[in-house]
Amino acid sequence: MPSRIEKSRFLTVVCLTVLLVYYELYRWLPLGRWNGEFHWPVHNDQFYPDIVIGFLLLVMVVSFTRRLRPGMWIAVVLLSVWVAVHLHDWWIPYIGGTGPERDGFYSFYGNRTQVLPSFGRHRPPDGGHAVLDLFVFAAFLSALVSSVIASRTVKSTTEVPAG
Repeated sequence: MPSRIEKSRFLTVVCLTVLLVYYELYRWLPLGRWNGEFHWPVHNDQFYPDIVIGFLLLVMVVSFTRRLRPGMWIAVVLLSVWVAVHLHDWWIPYIGGTGPERDGFYSFYGNRTQVLPSFGRHRPPDGGHAVLDLFVFAAFLSALVSSVIASRTVKSTTEVPAG
């Protein structure tokens, strides 16, 4: 029977893999209103950052697959930065509302598929980012839990009994 750490690592690998696949499809394929790209090749204004992000996600998957604890914790840190950026850009303004200074930001995404309601000055992320964030948040939480469990397991198995 798999241990708690094995189950948590497996869940993290699944979450990271889903995030990697979704991110790559979302950024590189013409998905119409979902990502604002209607023709091949897509216009990717973040070409190099997207390659780096894809590579880092792949390294994260390998780190959790092979139980590389430093890589696991680096993944937690990088995912926490991603969560913080998206909370700042999308979710805090959606919950708290925004002023006219963010109209340009939202107009860029205005023609994309929406899955959450807009009310007053509370503008939601487009569907593509809402789903992306669901995967980012799940990957972050599972990576954090898995890394904590892995660290506790190492400490408990390496402690020498007092004698």
